[in-house]
Amino acid sequence: MTNRSNITKQKLLDAATDIIMNHGVHQLTLDEVAKTAGISKGGLLYHYPSKEALMTAMVERLQQEQNELYVSLQQEGHGPVEAFVRLFDETKLHPERATIQIDVEKMIAFLTLFAVDQEYADRWKHDLDTFFAQFQQTADPVETMIIRYALEGMMMSEHFGVGVPPTELKQAIIERLIDRAHKIDNHS
Repeated sequence: MTNRSNITKQKLLDAATDIIMNHGVHQLTLDEVAKTAGISKGGLLYHYPSKEALMTAMVERLQQEQNELYVSLQQEGHGPVEAFVRLFDETKLHPERATIQIDVEKMIAFLTLFAVDQEYADRWKHDLDTFFAQFQQTADPVETMIIRYALEGMMMSEHFGVGVPPTELKQAIIERLIDRAHKIDNHS
């Protein structure tokens, strides 16, 4: 794939993300994406022949970014459990993303995509099951899974805007989980 093609694809994905972030997933149309990206609809369809293909590429890009961040956190010397906890520390990793809006729109995009692309949903579930089967192979798998479920519960609370802890409390919870994860990683 040429560099120009990659640039065009990224421009289209950025436009689609911008539409979701600023107007919601219900406003995501191929016409609006092409217009926002400044690319003809034919150009968009060349790279993404359907809305589902575009959404799949968006979710895959988000997953790739998360995977790269997870690896980079481990390369910085954090163990696998601590690196996982730090992925949830959005305010420190991405101070410009200190709101829950991105997570809410990610969740909407995931749910919408899963509703229209069962094959993708099955592949994603398999990949996640594989990751968590390896992830829990620690000196204390129970504590590891408690940390996972605490983070996922907090994330779901934020996604749906129910029982969201104040920023200071969320940060204190994450710091406590980082300490617990660090202990697990150092005893593995």
